[in-house]
Amino acid sequence: MQDLKQILQSRINELNTSSLKEKNTINEESIKTLFKYLSLNNELLPLAQELLENSPRTKIVWLHLCECTGCSESVLRSGMPSYDELIFDFFSLEYHETLMIANGTKAEECLENVLNSNEEFILAVEGGVADGFFYTIGLHGESGRKILNRLAKKASIIFAVGSCASYGGIQAARPNPTRNCGIDEILTQNVVKIPGCPPSDVNIIATFFYYILFKQAPTLDSQNRPLWAYGKCLHDMCERKAKFESGIFAKEFGDEFAKQGACLFKLGCKGPYTYNNCPKIKFNSKTSWPVAAGRGCMACSQKDFWDDFGCYEAPMINKLAYKKITHSEKLLFENKNSNLNELDLNSDEIALYLKEKTQILYKENGENKEFLDFEFESNLKLVLQNLAKTKLGALLVENYKKEFSKNYDFIQENFDETPALSSDIWTFFESNFILAKGEFLYRKSFFIDCAKNYSFTHASPYDFKLNINEKAKLDINKAFRCPLIYLCGGLELSGLAFSAIKAFAKSVNDISKHFNDKKLVLCLDDDINSSFLHSLFSPLNLSKDSF
Repeated sequence: MQDLKQILQSRINELNTSSLKEKNTINEESIKTLFKYLSLNNELLPLAQELLENSPRTKIVWLHLCECTGCSESVLRSGMPSYDELIFDFFSLEYHETLMIANGTKAEECLENVLNSNEEFILAVEGGVADGFFYTIGLHGESGRKILNRLAKKASIIFAVGSCASYGGIQAARPNPTRNCGIDEILTQNVVKIPGCPPSDVNIIATFFYYILFKQAPTLDSQNRPLWAYGKCLHDMCERKAKFESGIFAKEFGDEFAKQGACLFKLGCKGPYTYNNCPKIKFNSKTSWPVAAGRGCMACSQKDFWDDFGCYEAPMINKLAYKKITHSEKLLFENKNSNLNELDLNSDEIALYLKEKTQILYKENGENKEFLDFEFESNLKLVLQNLAKTKLGALLVENYKKEFSKNYDFIQENFDETPALSSDIWTFFESNFILAKGEFLYRKSFFIDCAKNYSFTHASPYDFKLNINEKAKLDINKAFRCPLIYLCGGLELSGLAFSAIKAFAKSVNDISKHFNDKKLVLCLDDDINSSFLHSLFSPLNLSKDSF
């Protein structure tokens, strides 16, 4: 906070000694509202007010490329600050093809005036970039790509407003005949992404507001999205989450379950895969948002949502996938297929042992040391009893029993009351298989094949809790909720298998970072030594996912 305070104070001091000082009227309530959204300390309010009331309005060039103008429509519906406040008090809108009075050559003059001046300006781009002649603008028939590059070279900061500018948009969907893409794919400058179709007015305006105060972008995530807006999973803030945790899903839009707040996952809601603040910010002056209105989230702020998440009105099941995922056939790690007591490790190796037990080992003082410490209850009959001890858990088990009575009966008949603690991750994977199919897993490679055949790149992570201290402690007891929930929500075995293996792989990857001076080797039986399994344990592969 001190750094931000120093920035504001420094800017005010600089302004007081310059000839650029102006007198503006700024609504204090609007600033307070934006501070609240950005979680800024109220101690900075007087400084922000003083700065904005005395500094020239920041110029904005709003460029339209391949889009539908939905992002502009979103900003027009701003409540606090209102749109007229934005363009008369906070910003100076120098160019906006939809809203400006000038047209034709006069509009082009406005753009040239900005480019020829030495004054700083924000470049806000709405829309993706098409290839060549598919998108040309103005008297001289310049391509959108060329105009974008000219403006980007002089802009003080560049914002990709909406999913089209951020990732290419619907027009980039397969087969993408115009080779549409997000603006950062053709620019060398850094681009701050504000995705959504459209994003809320708050996410757009508050991010701009942060820049005009501090002359820098807010803290960004790995995809260059503002953390304050896109740092949390939308699902975790959803008002229907308790129903999701209970396995209560609407079966049709508008049915009694939906009206009573049932989860919409079975009807295609992609909330568990989406990072955005829609439940908190909402739309149209905080009136509502899609899930509250009875329509599922379609993950519109996620990259390639139009291809990667399948049908908008069904869960992510293979037959409804818009594209098939292909996997590399390359083996990435060495496989030391030997028993635990015969494993010979080098000093620069850590080993993931996946045979009769699961372990991570490294060599110290000439001996193999075990680093992974976990144990879980694998008796599914007892697992269901333990889950049913809480109110939400009891509802979940009851709904699973109704939806999958055959599988539930199989568990009751084939498991007794004897606890069965396990430290073998394959036992957990088999438990997922039993819950989904009502039979025992006859070979490990079949579970891997199920995961490999899953047609999506995204998976909502299981509840694997990992703590690394002297040993890595992996708690997967809570993860048993996940297959029950997703089964009730319509996900198939392939989705469960992919999610379970991917969640474990992420934990292994996190542990590997603890040994950043050592390379990973695997200890697998030959029949499960697949390139797909190798790829899941690759740090490069995991970094591309949305965990």
